[in-house]
Amino acid sequence: MRKLIWISLFFWAVPSFGQEEKNTFEVEFSGFLDLYYGYDFVDRMGLEQRLPFLYNHTKQNRLGVNLALFSVNLRSDFLRANLGIQQGTYPRDNYANEPALLKWIHQANVGLAIDRNKTLWLDAGVLPSHIGFENAVSTENLSLSRSIIAENSPYFETGLRLSWEKNEHWYFAILYLNGWQRIRAIPGRNIPSFGTQATYSPSENTTLNWSTFLGTDQPLETETMLYFTNFYGDFTLGKGWRLIAGLDGGRRTLPFDFDRNWWGGSAILQKQFSEKFASAFRVEHYNDPFQAISMSLTDQGIKTSGFSLNGDWKAFKTATFRLEGRWLTGPELGMGDGNSENYFLLGSLAFKID
Repeated sequence: MRKLIWISLFFWAVPSFGQEEKNTFEVEFSGFLDLYYGYDFVDRMGLEQRLPFLYNHTKQNRLGVNLALFSVNLRSDFLRANLGIQQGTYPRDNYANEPALLKWIHQANVGLAIDRNKTLWLDAGVLPSHIGFENAVSTENLSLSRSIIAENSPYFETGLRLSWEKNEHWYFAILYLNGWQRIRAIPGRNIPSFGTQATYSPSENTTLNWSTFLGTDQPLETETMLYFTNFYGDFTLGKGWRLIAGLDGGRRTLPFDFDRNWWGGSAILQKQFSEKFASAFRVEHYNDPFQAISMSLTDQGIKTSGFSLNGDWKAFKTATFRLEGRWLTGPELGMGDGNSENYFLLGSLAFKID
């Protein structure tokens, strides 16, 4: 199956290159390094990692590298390809189900334009997730740490993506995937997963996005399915203000038990004071009472609310220093000791070279 896909892509590429006499290639290299130190005010009994439903900046009370990333991007008139190689605590925690060699892959994909106007594209490989408004590169997010809804939905996916940019206002995509945040296919017998995305931008100041996932994260024998939807809006409000708000909802079906639902929401308001200084405030809530998709320190599931405040200083063109305070509350934050609050201070020095 995989060989047939790559052969098909090759033969699609040949006529595409012949559609124009000039077909120049552009190659871009970029690097990103995110160094961090986090201080957890709650004693975790000597555990190195923080809460089990958080997957970025997870080391506590010690210096760490969340993501060291080197990327190569190739572009031509009818072809695009991306390769990203990574290391750090981000791939360690988010790629736990992958063999050691695949944990190096941030993305590895190739795409071909199917029409002459280059509005219809077919991409294949390890792709960025079509879900949510936060990604693995911290400086591209309004807050330093990720929202709980982002931490418990895919950061990457593997498969085929057929996308159509109808015009400057509308974008659509349908995806054929091998599972919920996976590179390697689910061991044993399995079925494919599917995703959809629709983005509407009525103006340059407003973006509305709706994404879905239908599939599984387990072998076929478990008879479990995941049904998931995500919606968010991104609004530039003027005078340096920006607001992003998102809502997730999902269901896991089980053959011999009741279905388990989860949902969560996050809203982030950012003020850009100048080219060098910005600040963002986040409020969020996440509810997964039966651990349908998220792991808890206790058997009480996850019912967490919280807020965070961060300040950003772009020291010079390639470096950004960020400091964030975060507070969470919920019964799952303790380890059987009755503690229901978490205070965390996180600092990051990130370098990005394009």
